[in-house]
Amino acid sequence: MKNRLLYIYLIALLCSVVVAKAQPNFKVNLKKRLLVGDTFIAPDNVSLIRGKLKRIDWKKLKNKVVLLDFFDTYCASCIQLMPHLQDLQDTYGDKIQIITVTWQDRETMEKFFAQNQYLSDHKVNLPVIYNDTYLKDLFPHQSVPHEVLIYHGRVQAITGPNYVTAENLLKLHKEKQINLPLRDEYGKADLKGQTKSASTNFKAGTLIAGFKEGIPYQSWRMESDSTTGLYKSSVYNTSIYSALLGLASKAKLKKKMYVPRMDRVIWQVKDSSKFYDFEQSDPFWETKNSICYERYDSIIRPDSVRAHSILEDFKSFFGVTIKPDVRKIKVLRLVPTKARSESNPEPTDAVTYRGTAVFAGFTDMSMQFPPILDEVNSDVKLRIAPYNNLEELNKQLARYGIKAEYGFSEMDVLVIEEY
Repeated sequence: MKNRLLYIYLIALLCSVVVAKAQPNFKVNLKKRLLVGDTFIAPDNVSLIRGKLKRIDWKKLKNKVVLLDFFDTYCASCIQLMPHLQDLQDTYGDKIQIITVTWQDRETMEKFFAQNQYLSDHKVNLPVIYNDTYLKDLFPHQSVPHEVLIYHGRVQAITGPNYVTAENLLKLHKEKQINLPLRDEYGKADLKGQTKSASTNFKAGTLIAGFKEGIPYQSWRMESDSTTGLYKSSVYNTSIYSALLGLASKAKLKKKMYVPRMDRVIWQVKDSSKFYDFEQSDPFWETKNSICYERYDSIIRPDSVRAHSILEDFKSFFGVTIKPDVRKIKVLRLVPTKARSESNPEPTDAVTYRGTAVFAGFTDMSMQFPPILDEVNSDVKLRIAPYNNLEELNKQLARYGIKAEYGFSEMDVLVIEEY
């Protein structure tokens, strides 16, 4: 039972992590920050390593589009972005200059780049400003990556990594200005305050808007609203699919805890691309399709009951809902088999899984195989080293009397249904 609870806790924890927090204990002073259109006040000097620049002469960079890419070593998406930034620098170096910026120290940076094989393989060698506090004060943020575009001495954009494209950089260089979605993690969302309903007579209601620039993403929050005394349910700048998924969890629609993989979602809609960004190719998808939602209730109800009420709103306003079902889908079954002795020594890089439920959960999250169906249900401690395919995995599982095989089975799924 403890292993099962551990598995559930880890799934919830890992599924909730979507961004990397930047610089612990950083105290923001919004009076110092620069906004889009402001004159860039360059630092007198910076601590610099890597790249082709011996020093940064900000005046000489006036005629180049300067991209400040804020990152740290804890951020996987920052690392994933760097080869793309290097390609941009190599291809358009006569028009742009990319500079990465971190609050971490030189020793940490040198060790990080020396040991990161992914960045080495992609020949990433961009300038790094380390031990930074000055630029972070000018462009405060709570998570990374965080992108700032400067051209002709002015702040042209403060935005997210999706908008760092060759097309946007070249457009800015040619036209000397660009309009990109603002990323402001200190912006305050308040749909009610932006409507005529914002008065002392406001009693209750639902407010819905599209993407709101300058407001950070927020998953479902249900809390007492100090300004109205009402009970507020809100979500900001999220896809309809993500909003429905969060409601399914709060409404306790799922009978069992499982990773909400896309192959366990059944789409019964005309155009699923309105609800989820499958292609990941349009950087403006979220500005076209994201929603902001606020609901104010005068009656106290449990979150699960509120979630059901909000689902009715989604039916009425968007003509879509989410519901649990059971369908036969392709799975990877873990089945018992005769244990085989293993003559080879156990690998030193093996990971310990306390039971088949924990192993199945983490393997599910890797998305390497179809959803895992655990038919062994054992508390045996598994030591599994990295593997590339099913054959390599089965060689390791054999010592525990377990075999993984493809099949079809009925499993719990979520259905997105349009009316």
